[in-house]
Amino acid sequence: MIAVVIIGILSGIAYPAYTGYVKEGHRKQVMADMVKIQLYLEEHYNSGYSTAGVLSGGACTLCSSDTDRYSVGVTVSSSGYTITATPQANKGQNLDKCAGSTYAQLSLRSTGLAEPVTCWQ
Repeated sequence: MIAVVIIGILSGIAYPAYTGYVKEGHRKQVMADMVKIQLYLEEHYNSGYSTAGVLSGGACTLCSSDTDRYSVGVTVSSSGYTITATPQANKGQNLDKCAGSTYAQLSLRSTGLAEPVTCWQ
């Protein structure tokens, strides 16, 4: 009986920590994908930041991240671009936290601004 109680207590502590690490791992993967996209766009600066090799049918062709966890998008204007990654609720990624706070979206701009800052540090 004592063993069952100990296992229950350990499970109550270990499982939330494990899921937190999984969410963090997926966040770091999508952030790496965002940097890949940024490098691609900078290589294609002379062609107006062409996204032809980045998105196909709304899906990121350069990305290794799980589409059930993040939706990746690119917005291009005459003055630059913004790369976004929105956490999805499918697998609870929308509950991920950076420095103790949840976030609605990760973004990386051509100006170098990366938000939320706590996630990119």
